[in-house]
Amino acid sequence: MARTKRTAAELFDEAERNGASKSADEAGVNGDMVMSKIEPGTTIKYDRMLDLWDEHELRNPGASPSDLKAAKYFMYKCCEIWKAGKPDFSMHTACQRWTEFGAGLKRRPGNEKIPGEVSQSVRNYIKGSITKKLGLSQARREQHFLTLPHFVILIKHMWQKDWHRYHHPGTMVLDHAAYMLFIYTSARVGDIFESSMRRGSVRGLLYSDVVFVVFKNEAGRAEIAVRATRDAKGFTNKPHKRPQHAMYEDMEPLFANPVLPLLAIALANHAFQDYDTFEAIEAIPPREDGLLTYIRFKEEMQDVPFFQTLSSDGPTGQIQKADSFNNRSVHRGHRAGYEANITMHAVRREALVKADDHGYSTAERMKFAGHGNSKTFFGSYMPPISTVDGQSSYWNRPRRTDFLEGFRGLSLTYHPQMLRSLPAKVEADLQERSVFVTIDQEIKSLGEKIRALGSEREDRQERTRREELYWQKRQIMSEELSRWQEIQTRKVPSDPDGEDCAVAARSSWFHRVRWLDPPRDRLADILLVDSPLRSPQGREALECMITLCRENPTVAYRPSLRPTGGCCVISACAMKLDSLQPNRRWDHIYQCYQAELQKTDGFAELCFQCDTWVTAAAEWNDHCQNHLDDMDTLPVQFNPLTFRHTLAAAGQCLFCLFNRNLPSDRRFKQYLTKQHWIGHLQGHFQELQEKFQSDHGQDETKTQPCPDPRCALSFNTFSEFQCHCKDIHCIDRITIDTVKRCRRIKGSADEKDNFILFTECKTRRCSEQCLPDDQNDFVSKASSDVSLGTPVDAHIAVHVNPCLVMDQGEKAGLNCIDPRLREPVVCGTV
Repeated sequence: MARTKRTAAELFDEAERNGASKSADEAGVNGDMVMSKIEPGTTIKYDRMLDLWDEHELRNPGASPSDLKAAKYFMYKCCEIWKAGKPDFSMHTACQRWTEFGAGLKRRPGNEKIPGEVSQSVRNYIKGSITKKLGLSQARREQHFLTLPHFVILIKHMWQKDWHRYHHPGTMVLDHAAYMLFIYTSARVGDIFESSMRRGSVRGLLYSDVVFVVFKNEAGRAEIAVRATRDAKGFTNKPHKRPQHAMYEDMEPLFANPVLPLLAIALANHAFQDYDTFEAIEAIPPREDGLLTYIRFKEEMQDVPFFQTLSSDGPTGQIQKADSFNNRSVHRGHRAGYEANITMHAVRREALVKADDHGYSTAERMKFAGHGNSKTFFGSYMPPISTVDGQSSYWNRPRRTDFLEGFRGLSLTYHPQMLRSLPAKVEADLQERSVFVTIDQEIKSLGEKIRALGSEREDRQERTRREELYWQKRQIMSEELSRWQEIQTRKVPSDPDGEDCAVAARSSWFHRVRWLDPPRDRLADILLVDSPLRSPQGREALECMITLCRENPTVAYRPSLRPTGGCCVISACAMKLDSLQPNRRWDHIYQCYQAELQKTDGFAELCFQCDTWVTAAAEWNDHCQNHLDDMDTLPVQFNPLTFRHTLAAAGQCLFCLFNRNLPSDRRFKQYLTKQHWIGHLQGHFQELQEKFQSDHGQDETKTQPCPDPRCALSFNTFSEFQCHCKDIHCIDRITIDTVKRCRRIKGSADEKDNFILFTECKTRRCSEQCLPDDQNDFVSKASSDVSLGTPVDAHIAVHVNPCLVMDQGEKAGLNCIDPRLREPVVCGTV
């Protein structure tokens, strides 16, 4: 029997009988306007402008935003405030904030929308009168395009040269995977990580947004593909239309393969339901019917962020913040030699331009970008350079486009020799300026007050003031560095890809410690290999990335001194190393192993450069002589360097190493502690200073060459030689107070005041570091040719060897290079 259609009255009556409301008041419905939902970050922007209006209204009773005069004065007053805080404040930013004010005011209960004629008039007032009176900047921020050559430079720097230490080494794998998603999907940074506009929303790329499949490719073989669904801007209320992007395994070289890092992250987190290893996934056969084999994630992983914040212990389960990733990317770009901030919007622009160049339709490009308006690309992403080849068009020749990408790349200035810190002489002169001396004196005075007060509550004001002074010091040094960067030579190096290129040579820290970090060591070599993922190199790269994601060893043992089962390698000892402090574990094995070899062979020495044990005195002398005969095996930096509580490089003496009158074993002597190394150098520098004073008393034109013949530099004064040692050989100047703390000073007080001693950089991490200009700038010169003063001429060629400056209040490790050696070097204790 057919169902009878009920009337509207019957539907209402039945609903009310079932408990439905009978009036608006009963349902809690009011007559207030309902606005669309906005993101938390947008609310913050609106509230910022509304707070300014509330204060303005208190100071100007009766003011109304609908009154043209009141609205114009409100924006004039705001622009005065913004201009005072930021001299280059932009007219365009002022117009944007006026728009935010109107949008926020409309959302306040009881307020009406600002009349259109008033809103437009105020906008014109900002662009005209306010801009002219207050001198607002009319310039827009330059659009940057991260072209393919720039991307390759960044990736090479990250894996082969970067000296930055992260809380967890897996951060490098996560960042590499994020780069793959940005360049292959044109994603905004907030599509993958939690945007600052969505703070607290836990929105970004989740495991439920990532799909791995195996399919049969055109060659009939199994291939892995991955699909990522972006949580794109503007798709909050229509998640079913969120952009999806498919990527595939067949891509070389390995660093360009998107499946590699994404698969490594998933395997490292044990995310797959049925597969725990790549071998198991690799064994999945392709379906003959053309369907895809879906590799499922565990149910409990569906709502877990794919990019999690990493602590020193591993993934925390919390989604990474977009600001955090952006900061890492910007600082990585600066370390690589880029002056501008490299953001992921530069990647997005280039990805969209490339898509347009490849002839995709407007609809396809809009879907790829996540745009809802076709005009967005031409208004915000299209580069200003025309793609029309006027020459070829006029002469009826084939169109050329090979140079256009290079012109887009000019939006990012890559400066391989860019100074990343002040030269030693400039830094020393800066510290003697009156403003610097005054700040140092006040900091010292505040330190004494803090120690006298003792209580944190009582000395809060003093500590705050001291932090302000430290900030002022960093600002002064930063401004001085900017001035030196502006006058620095920009000539093209003879070998842009070689080690004489300053930034390319800045791999010095990693160059010295890489063999203590096997996974990254291997990745630095094989990621640039043109090999597929299923090749031996590809499998090794995947395993190394998984290891980086899973492990963060406290101690990096030398290959020749690795423990057995967590115990000392000497069976007679077999001590559990976890019972020792991390900084004593490698030394315990070293001492035990050396004692055992001396017991059996009568002699034992470890060459820290070769990581080879020598068990005969004559053989050791020959080994030392072999190093001395081959200058390429000798270091340029001579300080002891530790990595993860293990000595990566022993200290050596700049003077003894090149003294042919000494026996080979004395010349090549290795110092395992900073104190012994400093104590040995003190006598050399005291003797050298006396020689400088004696020689100049007889002949003022006489110069003193550096003991290292590879430097080919001579110096007129002892202070210039000190700066050279700091810039090139990583031997830092220290004060007498520091030496007293090291308990290494001998002789009377008068003798102590007559000479300056040296030590290595005392920080526990290497950070912003810098290197000298290319090797063509280094020739045998008198010290007067290399001495530095205050920059005055924009055309001066800066022949300097930079050292490190303060990084957030801490002295960073020194990074330097002898360009004639073509050997990267770094100093500092990690």
